[in-house]
Parts: sequence; C-alpha cells; structure tokens
Amino acid sequence: MKIKTILGIMLVVLLLAACKVTPSAATKQDAEPLTSELQPEPTESVLSEDLIMRDEFDEDINNNWGIKIVSGLEDQLIWSQSNGKFHLEIQPPNDTNYAFFRKDTSYSNVTVQAEVENYGQLDNAFSLMCRATEAGWYELRISSQGYYELLRYDQYLADEGKNAYTNFVESRIGSTLIKSGEDVNVFTLSCEDDQLKVFINGEQVYYDKRPLTIEDTTYPEGTIGFGVLSYGKEVDITFNYIETLKP
Repeated sequence: MKIKTILGIMLVVLLLAACKVTPSAATKQDAEPLTSELQPEPTESVLSEDLIMRDEFDEDINNNWGIKIVSGLEDQLIWSQSNGKFHLEIQPPNDTNYAFFRKDTSYSNVTVQAEVENYGQLDNAFSLMCRATEAGWYELRISSQGYYELLRYDQYLADEGKNAYTNFVESRIGSTLIKSGEDVNVFTLSCEDDQLKVFINGEQVYYDKRPLTIEDTTYPEGTIGFGVLSYGKEVDITFNYIETLKP
C-alpha cells in the first residue's frame, strides 16, 4: 500500500509539472506595444552656427538700414549709436511701433538673431522680422515682462485701415526662457521653407508641450528687420547686435 501511495503522489506531481506552460514568443510580443504604434517624440531644433552677416552698429545705421513707422510719430523715437550699441528711447503717451529693415538684401531661408538689453519700463516689446517686402513680413516679439508673440504683417490690411497683424499663437505667450527686467536677451526667428521657429536664449520655445513650429507660405522671401514697440510708456533699450545665420 505504501508503494502504491508513493507512486500515486509521484504521478500527480508529474501531471502538475506538465500543466505549466511557458509563454511563447508570440504571446510575449502581444503583451508589448508594437514599434510602429509608438508615437515619435517631438524634437527640438538646433541653431546653426553658419554666419551670413553680423552688424554690431559700428557704422551709421542709415547706411544699411531704413526705418518704417508702423505706428506712432517719428519724433517720439530718439536713437543713437555708441560703443557698438544701437540705443533707442521712445517717448509717451501713445502706442508706437518702429521697424528697421536691411537694405538691398533678400533671403528665402534665413535665421535672424539679435541681442537686446532693457533699461527702462517692462511694458515693451522688441521685434525681429524675416521675408519682409512691401507686401508684409513675419515677426517675432519678446518683452521684458516675459512673453513672446509670433505674427504675420499684411500691408494690404494696413492700407485698408484694418488690423494688419495675424497672431499664430495667442495674443501673448509667457516664457520662462525670457530674462525679465533689466537684463540681456538673445532672441531668434528661423524662417526655413514653410516653417517658422522661435528661439529664446538659445532654446526653442514650446507651445502645447511641443517645440513651436508654424507652417505658413504667405511670404516666400524678403529682407530682415528689427524693431521696438511701446505701449504708451517710456522705453529705453539697446540692440547690441543683429545677425543672420543659415537655418
């Protein structure tokens, strides 16, 4: 009886061991997400170091740049050049928008970059433009208050007495990349093919948790520009340099 009992127990153990199944390769693959189903992570762009032009404002600004008064009065703007800096002051009380465009240049794909320094009120804006013609341009603005805007300017709408600006994002977007107050900022607008990208102090800005890339084909080529805006208050800033790079 003891031998039969032992044999019975051994038979049960062998049957239980046979019931254990090792998952097959197909079962393992089904438990894991397929590579083709994974969504690619958005990647940041890297700024090029291929310099095309750099202006440190050693020469008379009128030699290479022309001014356009988008809004305001000409005598509200006071500018001077000293020690390689272009100093601009705006007098109140009304809103103003002044732009300087490079003469005799035209680019289809270009990155325009500038270093700006604020000395006065925070309620201001500094601008960069690309693909500018008589028809309009693309424009990036940053403010010492810590926000940016990316816009398109349409001269036809301006001539019709309408709002000439189309904002590609919201009216103003806050960014921790901007050094607020009386500090130095480097801001950059990349115009390549049908894409516009924004960089602040060397880093591409994010919008809706993705690197901001705007697609627009309105303006295929044109010159570059920079400018300053005030919102009814006194503004005191300098542009330390402006340069163009290959995208």
